[in-house]
Amino acid sequence: MPSVSSHATPIPHPGKDLAERKRDRIRDAMRADGIAGIVLCENGRTRYLTGYQRYHSATQLAPAHAVVMTLDDGPILMVPRHIVPATEDCAAERVIEYPLSQADKVAALADLVAALGLTGECVGVEFEFMPHGFAAALGERLPKVRLVDASPVLRGVTAIKFAEEIAILRQAAHIADLGVAAAIEAALEGVSEIEIGARSSAAMLDAGAEFVNHMTIRSGPHAAALFPLLTPRRLAKGDCVQIDIGCVYQGYVSDTNRSIVIGPPSAEQRILMEVGQRMLEAGLAAVRDGIEAQRLWRVCRDVAAARDLDQWMAIPFVGHGIGLSLHEPPLIAPASPDVLARDMVLALEPGLFVPGVGASRPEDMLRVTADGCEVLTHHPRDHDMLSET
Repeated sequence: MPSVSSHATPIPHPGKDLAERKRDRIRDAMRADGIAGIVLCENGRTRYLTGYQRYHSATQLAPAHAVVMTLDDGPILMVPRHIVPATEDCAAERVIEYPLSQADKVAALADLVAALGLTGECVGVEFEFMPHGFAAALGERLPKVRLVDASPVLRGVTAIKFAEEIAILRQAAHIADLGVAAAIEAALEGVSEIEIGARSSAAMLDAGAEFVNHMTIRSGPHAAALFPLLTPRRLAKGDCVQIDIGCVYQGYVSDTNRSIVIGPPSAEQRILMEVGQRMLEAGLAAVRDGIEAQRLWRVCRDVAAARDLDQWMAIPFVGHGIGLSLHEPPLIAPASPDVLARDMVLALEPGLFVPGVGASRPEDMLRVTADGCEVLTHHPRDHDMLSET
């Protein structure tokens, strides 16, 4: 089975210059939308602005921290007293204490918003992330402030990556390639999905990942059914095995997928892998600045339709943006309003899922360029691996 080099090039910390450019881009978007200030709590976005986030896993104290920025002040990072020492190297203008109780958090946040002169102004908060009860209480404390959804502004800003972000995503993609290689090496008859996941996770962490973002080894019936979790199921001859993994590297997420067959593939499995790969290749060839997301979806679908296999496209999209989180705009779907733009980073993943046969969901990360794309993941393609089986 082909292997991938384990060489990894360290990416330097983005530094103050990038932080300033991020702030400028957000402020330009705020001005365009008439927003005087923003309050952010979602991990990826607070790290985007300040370099700080709280854990990679869920917390029971949401929002566990907050970042406030106006058109002239901030970002101001609010964290609990015991967390302050961990923020010494962050890019926040100021770090202030954030209480632990929900009521005290609301009060502290409202006091800061008022102190920054935002009374009577439009302030953006993340309605898609901030708990409803917290947002409602904040609104009650700030009756003269108009709270609006900041999420559309942030989604638009972070969809276009700076050069430093793209460099980090290249490395995140490389680490995911190493995870795929380790999973394929471990995927032998009799080995469990959990055991394969452990080998793959270890490879990515050893290569510099700070977190395993998702780890799914789908074997046999799990492949066609899109089963979401690792299980003790042991691989058997004839299984189609889907390796869907990604990591976080310096705050940015990778995502890739490869499929193999344990033992000689059947004729149906070969067709499935071939068509799935052709769907991906057609999509990659069509990517460019200005193409509509729904048109890109049709390009991938048409390849399957030409072989009468489009009925097996169980997932209602063939790709998505990626960066601060796993799924970001644009969404590559039949009714998507999104348009691709230069320096967006996508995960393109057209898939076919046939019960009793298996699944083909080859996935590559890519950067959109003016007239095409730069592919960021480089593990050998599914049908190339089958040809050596």
